[in-house]
Amino acid sequence: MAPEQRRAQLLDAALDLALDRGFHAVTIDGVARASGVTRPVVYGAFPDVSSLLSALVEREQQRAMAGLLAALPPVPAGDAPVDPDELLVAGLTAFLTSVRDHPRTWRVMLLPPEGAPAELQDRLAAERNAALAQLRELTVWGLPRRPGAMPLDPELFARALQGLAEGAARLVLADPEAYPVERFTHFARGLLGALTP
Repeated sequence: MAPEQRRAQLLDAALDLALDRGFHAVTIDGVARASGVTRPVVYGAFPDVSSLLSALVEREQQRAMAGLLAALPPVPAGDAPVDPDELLVAGLTAFLTSVRDHPRTWRVMLLPPEGAPAELQDRLAAERNAALAQLRELTVWGLPRRPGAMPLDPELFARALQGLAEGAARLVLADPEAYPVERFTHFARGLLGALTP
């Protein structure tokens, strides 16, 4: 097996262990057993469990960020004819689709297993702050452009959107059949409609 394939296999095994039993279960022995290889094979890819966990956290964060980038577009330039409500609904749909399609990654990000390393907590906090900053920029741009715009606080609206999106994502993870992405898309359109005088 090529080195990159082996690393991916070992990281997948580590992710399974973390999700099933918590991060404390991610050991060199545990990953070797779960992968059907010997300890030296694991050590050949990762010098210790700390570097294994660091690589796992980095990989899952990169996967999550790819989903977030699709969901949080930059503020439209100039006077582009962009409907702010549709931009928001499209972003929520893209985010929840990423959660639905990559549940293992998003479980780590939104429901960190027991014993999560401090590095993961730090990355999660940074990611949430970056997402909130982008949401704030979008709400500052979008709120005044809504038809019959109500005077809403962009900071609080951005925080409310983040909380709603994260709560929706947890529901998608917990029960994707009861909470399909389309249900939230429909709800978001209705909610935004209710905010229009």
